[in-house]
Amino acid sequence: GSARVEVLPEEVFEWGCLMVDQSAGAIANAQMNERMEQLATTDGLTGLKNHRCFQEEFDGMFHRSERYGRNLSLLLIDLDYFKSINDTYGHPVGDKVLKSVANVLQDSARRTDLVARYGGEEFGIVMEETDGKGAFRIAERIRKVVEAQLFPCEGGNFRCTLSLGVASLDSEIKTKASLIVAADQALYTAKNTGRNKTVLFS
Repeated sequence: GSARVEVLPEEVFEWGCLMVDQSAGAIANAQMNERMEQLATTDGLTGLKNHRCFQEEFDGMFHRSERYGRNLSLLLIDLDYFKSINDTYGHPVGDKVLKSVANVLQDSARRTDLVARYGGEEFGIVMEETDGKGAFRIAERIRKVVEAQLFPCEGGNFRCTLSLGVASLDSEIKTKASLIVAADQALYTAKNTGRNKTVLFS
């Protein structure tokens, strides 16, 4: 006898397809939402947290340190002469430098540290349970690693350096805003006294 061919009734087949479509849609939706969330919190170029996300998480860290009386330090980091890197070697090379510095920051930080692209060529790191001396040590390590890196480009290799400002909560610096101002002042001092250095606010 000839082999029997099972024919699925049309509506059953369609219903099966519909179910598959819906679950595929749900998965795509979940992936899209996750991506949107990621875009909302992540800097596209460096993969670090973006400024908005940084401020939100910083708030949480600040409240914890206030509540439990723990140390909290802030590092503000600026690439030296970044405009001239872009002007001399072009933006694609400038982007590579930013990515590379972001990687160094990520590698140097601990899992509990908050690392973000603060804006332009500025980065920020918030460190819980770390005093000024500890944060200064980590900042210096970051500075030396970046200073030692050679960036390739067509006209030969070039180096890039960082200026870093460090501040910690203490009897004078009690608010999140004053911590940012202090780190910013320290960074300003680093930039105005020769760059490629770390200054601890005192």
